Formats: sequence, C-alpha cells, structure tokens
Amino acid sequence: MGAMVSDSINTWGGSATKTTLAKPLFVVRRPVWQGRIWQVFGAAIAAVGIIGGLADVLSGKPDGWASLGFFLFFFGGFGGLVFLFGSSLTSSRINVFDDHLDVKVGFGKYRRRNLDDIATLRYGTQSQGGGPTFTSLTGWNERRKKQFMAFTGYRGYREFTDWLKERRPEQWADCERAGIPT
Repeated sequence: MGAMVSDSINTWGGSATKTTLAKPLFVVRRPVWQGRIWQVFGAAIAAVGIIGGLADVLSGKPDGWASLGFFLFFFGGFGGLVFLFGSSLTSSRINVFDDHLDVKVGFGKYRRRNLDDIATLRYGTQSQGGGPTFTSLTGWNERRKKQFMAFTGYRGYREFTDWLKERRPEQWADCERAGIPT
C-alpha cells in the first residue's frame, strides 16, 4: 500500500497551515489600495481598448473589425497584464502564528516557514534615483534562502517586528546592530 500524502503538502516540499484548524495571530500585508490602483489603471486601459475598437466597428469603416482586433490585443492585453499585476500585489501576505509563518507571494501557494528556520534578519533599502526610500525587513534560513520580506509600510508590520523580537531575540539583536543600510 502506498504512503499517504497530506493535502497540505505542496509541490515545493513545504506545507501550509490548514486554515480551518488554526487562525493566524495577525496578518502582514501590503495596503490594499496599492494593488487597487494598478487594478483600476489596468481596467481603464482595457476599457479604452474595448471602446476604441467598438467605435471603429460601429463607425462603418472598412477596416473596423481589424481595428477592433488591434485595440483588444494591445490595449486589452496590456490592461489585463496591469490588472493581474495589481491583483498579485494584493494577494501577497504573511500569516503569523505562534511558532511559524505562512508566506504567500503573488499568486503562489502558502509556504510554511518555521520560526527556528529564521537564522538571519536584515533591513534593506530600495530607492529609485532620488525618490522615496523604502525600508524592508528580510529573513533568511541557514542556507541564505529567503523566508520572507516585509516593508515598513505594510499593515501588521509593527506587530510582526514585536513578534520577531520576542521569539528570535538573537537574530533581532544582530539585525538592529547591523542597522539600516544607507
């Protein structure tokens, strides 16, 4: 008889917490409005494509149907990609439990990250040519595989840092000693 495989084990070898059994203490995630802006922008681009294409078809131009195809392919396609990007931003999150994290990036599956796997915590900064600087907190395991990344502007970030300070004090102290890169 073959071995039984849990339905919570994913194809990457990790497992996520069954949401019906346990509720997270709190959730760390990007503010929803950031993804919604991209979704609205993408929907507007797609709408321009549909309206522009239909206007050419209804105008009676001989190449109206070809124009509709052009508008739908380029504007609709690009608008759809922008909409999906916004949806991806809003779906990323970190569910925090007593002894582990469930991390989801974009449309991927939740990946369980055990508390003991967090070997290194470091701040990072991202800036684009004199614009605002964004500060992130990243955790890695012993093999330098990224376990999570959360930015200071995320909902639940303060609770998350307090949770890390309490449960991984040595790693947190090393992170604070290293400071924020400039």
